[in-house]
Amino acid sequence: MRIHIKQENIKRLYRAQNRALYWLFGIVCLGFLGLQLGRIQAIADFNYSLHEMMYFPFIFALFAAPIVFVIYIFLLCKFLLNRGLQKANIKTGITSIFVIASIVVIISITIHQSYEVTTGGVFEVEEKFREDRNYYLVLNDKKIRVSSEQFHLVEKNQQYSISFVWNKRTPNIGELETIEPIK
Repeated sequence: MRIHIKQENIKRLYRAQNRALYWLFGIVCLGFLGLQLGRIQAIADFNYSLHEMMYFPFIFALFAAPIVFVIYIFLLCKFLLNRGLQKANIKTGITSIFVIASIVVIISITIHQSYEVTTGGVFEVEEKFREDRNYYLVLNDKKIRVSSEQFHLVEKNQQYSISFVWNKRTPNIGELETIEPIK
């Protein structure tokens, strides 16, 4: 009878830690989706309130994910302590590793994107060149990647109203968002 109760307790703990892991994964994915949708400029142009609401899942995830993570770790430790040194379930281990790896990748992408900066203003094109299959303009000592069409329309030593995105981790490289000639 005691063994049966212990087995039921182990199954209950397994299901609980498994649910916590999937809740954690769902919260992180939902937050990541909200962050990516909030970054879309077309949504902001269409309806700014909607654009701001897109960030709500991300803000919720910032607070909820650490709490659920602590709950998951607690339940996992309790499950492993109650289970003892029984044979590990390979399918469960692979699933857990996949979910945790996905969470790490999503958090890494989010951290990288948090260092992005948008710069806009009137710039003079110092230089333009082609490297491999990519086209670049040089503005204030930054290589700004542009499309082939934009590259051929822009003239060197001319001023343009330009907006581009760059990352603080790679400050010398950027991506063009908008460009308009100054008349």
